[in-house]
Amino acid sequence: MYKVVLVDDEIYVRKGLRSLIDWKVCGFEVVEEASNGQQALTVIRNLKPDLVVVDIRMPILDGLGLIKIVAQEEIQPKFIIISGYSDFKYAQTALKYGVHDFILKPIDKEEMEQTLTVLSKSLHKQKTLQEKDREIKYKEIMNQLLFGNADEKEVAGYLPILGNPKEFYYIIIEVNGLINNTYEQNVAIYKKVCEKIAKVIRDVCDLKEKVWIQDLEQGSMGVLITANYLNRFQMNVGKFVNWVKEELSNQLLEEVTFYIGSSVPDLRILKESYETAQRGLQFKYVQKDGMIFSSEITKKALHYTELDDSFYYLVLEKMEDESSGSIRGIVDSIFEEFHKRNMARSAIHSSINRIVHSIFRFIKKLEGDPSQLVFFQTMLKVQEFNVTLVQLKELLIDFVLESKEEITKLRRLSTKSEVYKIKQYIDSHYHENISLKTIAAKFYMNPVYLGQLFKKTYGIYFKEYLLQIRVNEAKRLLRQSDNRIYEIAESVGFNNTDYFVTIFGKIENITPSEYRNHLKRKV
Repeated sequence: MYKVVLVDDEIYVRKGLRSLIDWKVCGFEVVEEASNGQQALTVIRNLKPDLVVVDIRMPILDGLGLIKIVAQEEIQPKFIIISGYSDFKYAQTALKYGVHDFILKPIDKEEMEQTLTVLSKSLHKQKTLQEKDREIKYKEIMNQLLFGNADEKEVAGYLPILGNPKEFYYIIIEVNGLINNTYEQNVAIYKKVCEKIAKVIRDVCDLKEKVWIQDLEQGSMGVLITANYLNRFQMNVGKFVNWVKEELSNQLLEEVTFYIGSSVPDLRILKESYETAQRGLQFKYVQKDGMIFSSEITKKALHYTELDDSFYYLVLEKMEDESSGSIRGIVDSIFEEFHKRNMARSAIHSSINRIVHSIFRFIKKLEGDPSQLVFFQTMLKVQEFNVTLVQLKELLIDFVLESKEEITKLRRLSTKSEVYKIKQYIDSHYHENISLKTIAAKFYMNPVYLGQLFKKTYGIYFKEYLLQIRVNEAKRLLRQSDNRIYEIAESVGFNNTDYFVTIFGKIENITPSEYRNHLKRKV
């Protein structure tokens, strides 16, 4: 409802206007009356109405005199003149000062209501444009403040709008979990959260002015909090934020995280509060209550290095285990390590990103297409979105479990060709220092699984096959060369001559020397 003040020296005219016109339907509410221009001037200055309905002729200060004075002041309401005089000069003067309409007495209900309806629409359009202009101006000032290059005069002009506070905080608020929605859905949710935050702050602080919220990165916003907001919280910003967070948790499905910058005494140095709030972003997964205060993290150490390689190898090994429980177990241990090391947000995202790309490479090695995974795009962009530690953990578990199913399927399709390639590799590299473990790593397989697969396919254990090949090649060299026993042992992959002699004897029931001498006697 737009506020209206009625000004007429005749009380019956004022009461008649109140009862004759359906002000509410027209979008207005009569908030005060005055019997002359001087009294009206005081009312206008105090109540700042949107519309003044005023008579021309009144004692002390007439209607045109009132309009002339108000035209010079900061608050400039719309005017509708009502008069029993149809003198053109009155109307001409009124138009000069931007009077909306000039209505003759006796007042026609339909004419007056039509005028009010048109004016209501005009005021709405005007206020909408003013609101947009204020928002643009606010964004400009806030951006300038955060970059430390705001104009001092503009800042000084903005302080009265904030109530001339003596203390300021910059708070970053993240909306978590908007990761699997469409862009349009996220925009709608973000807008709703912004409105809720503004309403909660305004209600609890009993604010009449707008709570200004600044758009930051996707799913994040910045809020300027002043000392005037903290009156009901013993000037304690912690109590204020905790109350706001509790209220939002009752009204929103989405979880929010607060990063509270340091207090600054001057709006011109708001950049300092913003920068301390930004530093708090790295502590997101260290603090578990969703509130990170710059004053509490100054002495806490964070680690920015990724996890050890052993964790990545273990994930790949567990993915070939039949039990999904073992996968959950290794993910649990990874997140326990995050907590134990006090790892920074960026380090945790880097570690998870490395796990994800290791799995992608694994699937590609098996000639699969990781882009077909449901969680492919999600995990590629997970660090671009705001998620809680619990949400991040569940996303990783879902991705690894899905990848495990894909790898199992690819294994079934390529088992025969894969094991054949492994046998070929053994046949070509038997003379090198190879083992079941090194070959399994090369072919991205679990060593236990590879051993079972090899035995099932060829009817012999891997180790037995490798030793048999080496002994067969040693027999050939014993027949066709004069190399010494230790030289032959080394050339077929045995680092220890005694071990070679022992294995040769077990397989052939004769020593290498006896084998060579026996051949010579035959010749």
